Amino acid sequence: MIERLFWESRGILIQEVVYLEMVYAGIIVLLEVPTGVWADQTTRRRLVQIGVGLEWLSFFILLYSFTFTGFFVAISCSAVGSVIRSGAENALLYESLQEGHEWKFERILGRLNAIGIVAAVTAALSGSLLAQHFPMEWNYKLSIVSLMMATVCSLFLVEPTQREVEERLTWGHLLKGFRFIWSKKQLRHVTIGFLAAVSAFNFLDEFWQLYARDVSIPVYWFGVISSGLLLIQLPGQLFAGVIVRFAPSERWLKRFGWTIGGGFLFLGMFPSPIGIVVMGLLALLYGAMEPIYFGILHHQVPSSIRATTESSVSMLWHLGILLFGVVFIVGTVWSLFLALILIGFVVWIVHAISR
Repeated sequence: MIERLFWESRGILIQEVVYLEMVYAGIIVLLEVPTGVWADQTTRRRLVQIGVGLEWLSFFILLYSFTFTGFFVAISCSAVGSVIRSGAENALLYESLQEGHEWKFERILGRLNAIGIVAAVTAALSGSLLAQHFPMEWNYKLSIVSLMMATVCSLFLVEPTQREVEERLTWGHLLKGFRFIWSKKQLRHVTIGFLAAVSAFNFLDEFWQLYARDVSIPVYWFGVISSGLLLIQLPGQLFAGVIVRFAPSERWLKRFGWTIGGGFLFLGMFPSPIGIVVMGLLALLYGAMEPIYFGILHHQVPSSIRATTESSVSMLWHLGILLFGVVFIVGTVWSLFLALILIGFVVWIVHAISR
């Protein structure tokens, strides 16, 4: 909640914030697949540890920076650390499950995501309260506790002993994850629809404040709404492993795309405070669909390219966000509501094509 205020206090202009966000996204797009290949070539626990180490470096640079250059270096370190961990973490999680227990992957991933959501809400609320009585630097200094916990956990990670390794895997195999997804017709269709939906949802996550302002919701409700949109994802994350017992994962994901597209159309065509409730329902659905999709992916992908394939998905995800960003910008030339309508139609079109 106070991150942008902290940056502003260090002399970072709004335009510079946008540049730094673009740097972060650009690093992820460029390095996502290469680091996934790297994760399949080496011990994944080591990459998680390297990623945590880069977060430490980013933390200290950010804490003592007062220039754009310093923030550029800090954000770059954070992006590289995040992209190094991204492919390795879920691959390590899946292969850490003992043989015959792979079906628990969705449930465990959902619980881990739920812990992250609770942590984010706690940080947002406590950060706002502490910023009223202490310098904003104190919030960052308190983050040392979280970094220490992450470091300790990473040191106790155990690499699975039984793991398929493709000894001749080289950097020339960067397209191997994409090829695997494309070769599986059902997985390909599910992936395209899922990525279109979650890429679109990103714009609700980022710009709901503008919607709330334009439908005349008082600013003092914004903290409650912010926490609510995060917390409502918890039931979905926690029960993702349960709902797949009532219907196949593919069926849930097909409905996900249509629902997200329809939600955007409703928000744009009928703007009102009720739209915030609709956003909450979409967030609830999003919380369940993320672990379900990655469950489908990991149940099929070979161990030798597990991290590579997930990194390929992550890269496509961020490219989708960039493409929807163009649609969003075009729409906002006229109004925010038109931008939401356009995104909804695009999600429906992509979902229809992917069937």
